[in-house]
Amino acid sequence: MTDSEKLSIHSYDQETDVLYISFAPGEQASAAVELNDNILLRFNRDEQRAVGLTFMDFSVLAQWTVLGPRSFPLSGLQELEPEWQDEVIKIITSPPVNQILRVSAYAPSAVELIPIASVEHPQQLVTA
Repeated sequence: MTDSEKLSIHSYDQETDVLYISFAPGEQASAAVELNDNILLRFNRDEQRAVGLTFMDFSVLAQWTVLGPRSFPLSGLQELEPEWQDEVIKIITSPPVNQILRVSAYAPSAVELIPIASVEHPQQLVTA
């Protein structure tokens, strides 16, 4: 892992409950995908590299339950073309995104697979 993959800058707006994370400060993303209604992934499509994440309603996404971290479906992946799906899955399961967003799957049947995620170490992401 390179130093740039470790670097992330966090900005939390408590009033709107939005957490902005930048992996490449100052860089403009060439593409963006809504992973669900509350998570936006910004990335450099040519390099298949994350530029940033935005979490809306962060306090809800980061809540812990009696069973552990709250998980939520990545419903936006289903709306993507297969080529885009593959690219986005590669980005969100690789550093630095996978250090913040833990991606797994829920299988309600033998043939159905629903991608889900949870926020890793949410208390460390928001520094007052």
